Amino acid sequence: MRIFDDKGKLVVVLTLLAGIITLLPFLGLAEFNTKGEPREAVVAVSMLNQHNWILPVNNGIEIPYKPPFFQWCIALFSLPAGHVSVFTARLPSALALILMAVCGACFSARRSGWRVALLAAMLVLTNFELHRAGTNCRVDMVLTAFVVCALYALYVWFEPKQTAGGSVRKRCGGLPWLAILLMSCATLTKGPVGIVLPLMVMFFFLLFMAWRDRSLCVSSLWHICWKLGLSAVLACVVPAVWYVLAYQQGGKEFLDLVADENVGRFLGRMKFVTHDQPWPYNILTLITGWLPWTLPIVFSLFVLPWRRWVSAAREKSQLLSAASLRSERLREAMKNVRPVQVFTWLSFLLIFVFYCIPRSKRSVYLMPCYPFMAVLMAEYAQWLIRKHHEMPQRLLTALLTAVGIIVPLLFVGLRLQLVPDSIFHGRHAYENILILHAFSTGRAGFTGALAILLAAVAACVGLAALLRRRVCGRSIGVLPAAVVIMLLINISLDAYLKPAALNVRSYRPFAAVIDSAAAGRQIYAFTGFSEPGSDPLRFYGADFYLDDCMRQFAADRPAKGVLVVNDGSRAQLDSAFARKYSFEKIYKSAHRETEFKDTIYIYTFRRR
Repeated sequence: MRIFDDKGKLVVVLTLLAGIITLLPFLGLAEFNTKGEPREAVVAVSMLNQHNWILPVNNGIEIPYKPPFFQWCIALFSLPAGHVSVFTARLPSALALILMAVCGACFSARRSGWRVALLAAMLVLTNFELHRAGTNCRVDMVLTAFVVCALYALYVWFEPKQTAGGSVRKRCGGLPWLAILLMSCATLTKGPVGIVLPLMVMFFFLLFMAWRDRSLCVSSLWHICWKLGLSAVLACVVPAVWYVLAYQQGGKEFLDLVADENVGRFLGRMKFVTHDQPWPYNILTLITGWLPWTLPIVFSLFVLPWRRWVSAAREKSQLLSAASLRSERLREAMKNVRPVQVFTWLSFLLIFVFYCIPRSKRSVYLMPCYPFMAVLMAEYAQWLIRKHHEMPQRLLTALLTAVGIIVPLLFVGLRLQLVPDSIFHGRHAYENILILHAFSTGRAGFTGALAILLAAVAACVGLAALLRRRVCGRSIGVLPAAVVIMLLINISLDAYLKPAALNVRSYRPFAAVIDSAAAGRQIYAFTGFSEPGSDPLRFYGADFYLDDCMRQFAADRPAKGVLVVNDGSRAQLDSAFARKYSFEKIYKSAHRETEFKDTIYIYTFRRR
């Protein structure tokens, strides 16, 4: 049986090409400049250095906060070069996003049509949150890909199968082995949530289908749920092996960390309270994370026939009797809804509600519901087009076209040095001036020329669509034009604009300063004594670029060496160690540096 027609194959190919072209070439251009990325990457560095793929120690004292699958991928991709680079550290996230988009295109092309599948895949590749996660060295994108693909596999397992002879096999035959494998990988990426989310969604989907369709009797439902339970147990087998091996190395410290990350985070009892937010925060992050594609939804609210719908609803409510609201009537009404639509809605809503429960909330936690929301948004966009409500798409295309026009003009203005340094004031003035200089006097090179050219091409595509011009003998629709413009803008950002702006905060130059000051001596770090309930901060970026050679001064109490300390921790250093050690300052940073955004001192020290 053919999975989908030639148009479906074209959707998959276009999705794969779009993902490769927009993500892979530019992964290594922006160096590490935040705490999170080097914190993950340095674990892979320690794996290669220590030949310990179970529970390596990094920064001289820390064991990994998450299971190791993500770091395994980084280390494997880094083996040919012999070291972890920024490119190989981000490669697993980019490949995960491409894989998820391609699997989503395959899944939707067969069940929702090629137009919805292609648009949903492009929405997945171009929205702000997923694109950012796909170009970052963090575990969340890999977890999202495994969870989403496991959900796809579970639905395929649920569907009745048609053989080559035309006969139909019963649904849920055997065990969903592919889903079990994917859930195992998800658990090895970020813990048991990789099993909980797919099986939770599938369980409620089965309950709904059993209520709607009498053919799925209680005994069949019980049989399927028993298989889901067995699948959960089997998905735990491989992760359990790692947890046992890690416990043998880490002991009680490892168990406490596992309990804190998985149970404490969900119940709001973490030792290190991070990202504590109320539940409306998730709604805000969902809206901002879907930019720019939430804009046409907002615009469409002003063109929908609300009055006509309200009048029709009132008339219908008057005609309906109380008896019509019984379960049988509601069940008959719900039979018109395709199972894949129910599955899509439940996947989106249940994952969203699940992440509203914990106190700890981050925008990346909601990413597993993004591909399903993309399908709903694509179907909504197609409905607007069928109803001739084109204004929301035209407004979005106009805004993106304006961006394509402004970017080249702004670049020319910066290169002509029309913006003076004096416009920046306050705490971040120094960094903003560096960013300004990076654009105005820095070398643009090929990537800069490419970024400006693509921004100009994006503007031309948008203008052609808005003016209904003919291109290659066919008129360009405003919605496809918006997708093309967004792809070109993302390439422009990743190829030049983001690296130029972010590399002024790179940790590499300061790591070179530390390495030069150490002159071959052992490097130690002191970042203060952590207070109860606080998340300890380290020099993750410098340690990554120094190949994880930093040790912790307070833990080792060495006889001599080179010490790196931030200004905020110097008072604790003096009070705790001044009597036992002599310190000689050899360097003081002129500006706020590293993750601490603080003045950094480098000392040589010797025990008295």
